[in-house]
Amino acid sequence: ARHENRSENRQRLMEIVEVVRRHEIIKGLTPEKLCAIIEELGPTFIKLGQILSMRSDILPKEYCEALKKLRSSVAPMPYEQVVSIVERSYGRPLGEVFSAFDEQALGSASIAQAHAAVLCSGESVVVKVQREGIHEVMSRDIILLKQACKVLKYTPAGSLVDFNQVLDEIWIVAQEEMNFQTEAANLERFHALNQDVAFVTTPRLYREYTTNHVLVMEYIDGFAINDKENLLANGYDLNEIGTKLVDNYIRQVMEDGFFHADPHPGNVRIRDGKIVWIDMGMMGRLTERDKELI
Repeated sequence: ARHENRSENRQRLMEIVEVVRRHEIIKGLTPEKLCAIIEELGPTFIKLGQILSMRSDILPKEYCEALKKLRSSVAPMPYEQVVSIVERSYGRPLGEVFSAFDEQALGSASIAQAHAAVLCSGESVVVKVQREGIHEVMSRDIILLKQACKVLKYTPAGSLVDFNQVLDEIWIVAQEEMNFQTEAANLERFHALNQDVAFVTTPRLYREYTTNHVLVMEYIDGFAINDKENLLANGYDLNEIGTKLVDNYIRQVMEDGFFHADPHPGNVRIRDGKIVWIDMGMMGRLTERDKELI
């Protein structure tokens, strides 16, 4: 098995070298070229790119701006693969659980993708399906990147940032995101902590259809938080939404010490006069001492 791992690692290393070579990195690395390379190298590098996009202390501004666009666009898995993952996870045919299942993904990210569906009992849901073999791919990449870090230590970049620390952070976050039972528990805890807030809610979780690789929750329509035009047309007061959003977020951080750690516009919706927080794959936690210090 060890020998197999070694040859797989070597194969992956060759793939990485080939992608970099094909993009003619010798001729210079524009922000666009960096993004193209990262997208081609897959999920681990996309996560790395997302984290680096927030680090304007490491990268020039135009690179950060380009990397921010990596957030949501990843090629979706073919529908047949999605069906096979769901059926394997449930140990029964898709049709026994869902009366309808959209072939087109609602969205596709580096670790999972989401599909709209209808349960046989009639409820509209979103089914989040984890990418095939993602754990193996990411752990192999992290090992290779850690080996590369040993070399980077002696370059100018090595003195700027501890890449090892960045890689550890990615792996901790990614492993948490890869276990949908963790996300389900996060959703339940967040819901409980915010149930007395009249203007905040979360999607209902269908615990009985949630496994390590498949997560089923209520489909949330409404408006994206940055869809100003529709919010105004439907009589919402943007100032009120902004105030309540900030008020709730500070409460999550300072009172609960359990907060949504990925609050981009795709994860916050407005429905029936409430702020709906979705996607609890990444949560921040603070100890009592952290809160006191802050």
